This record gives sequence, structure tokens and C-alpha cells, in this order.
Amino acid sequence: MHHLYQSRILPKSGLLVLALSFAFAAGAKAQGGPCSEDANTVRMNYSLYYEDYKNENWQTSLPYLRWMIECAPGFPNNSDRNYERLVEVYEGMGMGAEDPEMQRAYLDSALYVFDTAVSNLQDAGVEVSEYDWIFQKGRFLQNHAAELPDLQIEVGPTYRAAFNLEPARVQGYYINYVVLDLVQRDDKGAAVEFLDEVEEHRSDDAEIMAMVTDWRGRLFTSPEERIGFLEDQLEKKPEDADIIAELVELYMEEGYRDEVYDLAPRLMESDPSARTFRLIAKMRLEDGQADEAIDLYEQSLEMDGGPDAAKEVYYNIGIAHQQEGRLSRARTAFRQSLQADSAYGAALLAIGDLYMTAVQGCGSFEREDRAVYWLAADYFDRAASRDPAVSSQARQRLNSIRRLMPTAEDKFFKGWNAGDSYTVNYGCYAWIGETTRVR
Repeated sequence: MHHLYQSRILPKSGLLVLALSFAFAAGAKAQGGPCSEDANTVRMNYSLYYEDYKNENWQTSLPYLRWMIECAPGFPNNSDRNYERLVEVYEGMGMGAEDPEMQRAYLDSALYVFDTAVSNLQDAGVEVSEYDWIFQKGRFLQNHAAELPDLQIEVGPTYRAAFNLEPARVQGYYINYVVLDLVQRDDKGAAVEFLDEVEEHRSDDAEIMAMVTDWRGRLFTSPEERIGFLEDQLEKKPEDADIIAELVELYMEEGYRDEVYDLAPRLMESDPSARTFRLIAKMRLEDGQADEAIDLYEQSLEMDGGPDAAKEVYYNIGIAHQQEGRLSRARTAFRQSLQADSAYGAALLAIGDLYMTAVQGCGSFEREDRAVYWLAADYFDRAASRDPAVSSQARQRLNSIRRLMPTAEDKFFKGWNAGDSYTVNYGCYAWIGETTRVR
């Protein structure tokens, strides 16, 4: 796994790094002496490097620190502190160097420490966090963007590697950096996959999920782009029910009916859920296949979670019956929708529309026909008062049918007085059997 984190060191700089490494190794042996397990020798070298280190005398601290790295890397508390300080020493020497090549050599030496610390410490039996070293390498690269411009391409992948190790520890800023990096590389597919991983591991973090949602909305500026991406994903994952379902929805929204029918059987097989059955039923309904739609909607109600969408399902069943001219059965379905939600404005409007359709289908326009509009108006009034989502539509319908209601002359001729009870249950309206009041 470590090869993923190796720096792309420039050839000339690489030679300098090797030269520095050999020089400092030799210096360490010369000044610190050969490796020894003697506790006094270890403490002496630690003390010699630490005094210079804390005073930022990087050059003079380095030989003794290198001795510690080679001979007692975990001293004094079996941690990676000495390796962390070695990075800091190389960084300090680099930022203090006047020669650009030497500066780069020291910074590359620090990167070499990042790349080798974990394996070396593990070999020495020292407990170490691989995540910390990978994450801090990303920070190091990012902090030295001016000195390491050619290595900025590694920052995003480094933070991504840290996320892969411990997703819960990576803050939103760095997750955002990874996504932005992938987008700038024109790899939207990888960005989407990464966002899916973020959602999988951080779905309980509202701030992170808000960022995920925002990115998903920005990645694809048109349905066609999203469709193209999902089609590519489906080739890689032909049994993925979520991809199939989203594609079907997009195909339906964009009017790609042939593609919908091609995918529908796969969706029914891969995800035989209430949601899937409702989705396919909607397609059938839109294509005028009312009975097929009704069958699928009714099956969806028998599935887990199906009753949760009862008001919409019964409403659509009513629309399907209405398409076939079955007005009484349509009203029954709309009433079932209202049983699920008595304030569902769409169902109230639908019953009012049914009664208007009944008048148009009875073939005459006598006073008794006009009286049916009073009943339709009752439903439009209820919709306007109960459901703000349809109140505007309901008022428009009321305004449009007022001129169709019985006139004052009609009411005088029939002896109808305002406020009187009036039942619609005659002729071709016998199936209605509802009572309204004279308006």
C-alpha cells in the first residue's frame, strides 16, 4: 500500500536527497557513535538532539536525531515523536536554505520520511497511526504549495487515501478538497463514487451530507449528463438496482419511453419493491395502459412500505379508472385516497373534475345538469380551504364553473331556494348519490 504515497521527487533533487541521507547517516555515526542499547547512550543522544531541536538549531540537532531514528526510534515512550521531529527538522532546514535546489532537497527528504516512517516504525515494534502520517503528508504538501508546485497533484489522492483508512476522522474541508480535485481532473465518475462512499460512512453528519447534496447537484448540469454517467455505471454494475431505478426515473422524465421499457423488466427483477412497482405503474399510466397500471399499483400496496404511499397510489388508480371512463370506480379510489389523507387536495379536485366530466358526458345541458356543478364546487371549496398546495387551482376551477351553474331564472323556474338541500341521484347521475346545497 505504501507505494501509493511515494513522492515524485525530481531527479536532481533525488540525488541531493540520497547524498544528504548518506552524509547525515555518516554524521550520525560519527557524532552519536555506533548503535547501542545502553540506556545512558540512548538518553545522551536524545538529550543532545532535543536541546538543539527545541531551539530550532536544525543543522546541529540532525546528526543526533538521525542516530535516534536508526538506533532507538521509539524512545522515550514507544511513539513516532522522533520521526515527526525529523520531518520538522528537514522542513526547517529547507525553509532556511537560500539555494532553491537545497531547499527542495530538504523538503523532499521530509517527504521521504513521510513515505517510510510507518513501515520503519512498525518494523521497530513502535505503535503508529498510518492515517496520521498519510493525512499529515497531505497537509505538508498543501502547506508548501509554493515550494512544491509540481507535487500539488498528489494532495487530493493523499487525502483520499487518509479517508479510505479512517473515514470518520476526515473533516469536511478535506472531503471537499478531494471532490474538487477529482472534478478538476474531469473525473466526475470518480467524484460521484467518492460522494457515495462519504454518504455511506458519514450519513449521520448533517454538515457533511449538505455538502454531498450540494456537490451532487453541481456535478451534472443537465439530465443528459447524468443519464450518460449512469449508463456507463450500469455497464460496470449491471445488477445495481439503485442505478437502474434512477435511470428509469430519468428516462421517464426525459421522455425516453423505449429505454424505459427496455429497463423495466430488469428493475422489477432486481428491486421488486413497492417503489419499483409504483414507478413502472406510473409509466404504464402515462402511456395509457390503465389496467396494467392499476394492477401494479394494487400490488405495490401489498408490499413492505406500500401503504405509506396510499394516498398517491389510490389517487393514481382513480386517474386510471377515469381514463377508461369508469367514473364511479374512479371516485371510489379518490375517496380511498382521502381516507389516507383527508386534506389531500389533488383527490378533492379530482372528484370535482369527475362530476364536471359526468355533466359533459350526459349529452344534455338542462337545469338538472347545471345543478351538478354545485356539487363540483363543494369539492373545489374543500380543496381550496384544506390544501394550500392546490388552493390556487381550486379557485380557478370555481371561477370557471360559476357561469355554468343554474341561473336565477333556472332556480325560480324549479323552485330552488339558496341554501336548500339538493341531492344528485337521477338519470345518468344516479351513481353520484350525493347531496349539496342550492347556491
